[in-house]
Order: sequence, then structure tokens, then C-alpha cells
Amino acid sequence: MWLLLRRAIDYLDTVPPFLLIILAITTLRWKRRDFILYYLCSQFLFNGYANWLNELKLDNLYAYSLNFSWSHYILSLYFFDLYKTASWKKLIVGAVALFQFVSVFSIEPATAQITFDSVSFGLISLLITLLSLYYYASQLSGQPRENILNVSDFWYVNGIFTYYASNFFIFLTFNTLISKQYADLAIIWRVHNIVFLVMCIYFFIGLQCRRSAGIFKS
Repeated sequence: MWLLLRRAIDYLDTVPPFLLIILAITTLRWKRRDFILYYLCSQFLFNGYANWLNELKLDNLYAYSLNFSWSHYILSLYFFDLYKTASWKKLIVGAVALFQFVSVFSIEPATAQITFDSVSFGLISLLITLLSLYYYASQLSGQPRENILNVSDFWYVNGIFTYYASNFFIFLTFNTLISKQYADLAIIWRVHNIVFLVMCIYFFIGLQCRRSAGIFKS
């Protein structure tokens, strides 16, 4: 029973995004420039590839590194679209350019492999957490024109904030844990997957809302 549960947790970063994508397609909720759904596609493809490599007993850090790079890019587009402040847009664009530049030079020409860059992962997680906190602050500073619980962006940001804030220290220390061959590393990553599931639940609630009108779909 415990073995079956562990196997299920291992795929919490792949199955929930797939189900949300199917939900969006079948209910016609996929709209142009819906970056959260692009983000879910990235999670499903790269995490699914990483799980497949894991089944083959092969190194899958390369897949997770690509996933993080693409996820950062897509979420940057999301926050770029969400905010109207020029200074925040410059910060977002600058962070994307810097991270993509570092990612290129993290490839080792001799082995064509990418190591898990804990420092970059931690910094990007911190930046995304700050962008989420700015969204909360902007909502609290002004008089809301609609019930925030009926706004999809509120639930999307809740999911993003929960995932990146909760996993900040996992990302920041993961490379050290790998190098020291920490025995409970699989348990730590399962905790990550459980938090990932919580993010997907928030996304599911957000999909039930209209992003612009702020009312639940029937």
C-alpha cells in the first residue's frame, strides 16, 4: 500500500497538469495568451519526460532544468501581462534575460548535460514569490471593484506563490543534497510534488472563474 502511494506521489507533478489541460480544452476555457495553461503544458511535458527518464534509471536533472527555465519564461510573460507598471516590467524582462543567459552557459559542452543550478533556481523562486506578494499588495492597497474570490488571477497567483515560496529552500539546497547523497532526497522531492498538487488545485479553482469579468462560469 505504501509503495503504491509513493508511486502515486511521484506522478503528482505530471497527472494533475494533464487533467487541467484536458479540462480547459473540453470546457472551451483555453483563451489566447492564457499563460497559466502554457505553464501547465510545460509542466506536463517536462515533468513527464523527467519521470520517464526516472523509470529508465537515467539522470533526469536535465529535464527539470529545462522545465524551470521555460516555466520562468512563461510566468514572466504572465506577470508582464498582469502588471501595468513599467518598472516591474523592466525587472521581469531583466530577470528573464539574465536567467536565460546563465542557463546557456550552464551546459557542459563535453557531456551536453545541465546540472541542477540551485542558486539560480532559488533566486528565481524568490523573484516569483516577490512578484506574487506585489500582486497581493496591489489588491489590498486599492478599493476592489469585484469580489477577489471570483477572480481567476487571484487563484492563479495563490498557486504560484504557494509552490515557489514553499519550495524555495528545496531548490536552494537541492544541489548540495545531491552532492552529499542525502538518503531522504526522494522524500524531499515527494514533499515538492504534494505542494505542486496544491498549486494545481488553486489553478483548478481559477479555471472556474472568468479572468476579466470576475464571475464564475456556469
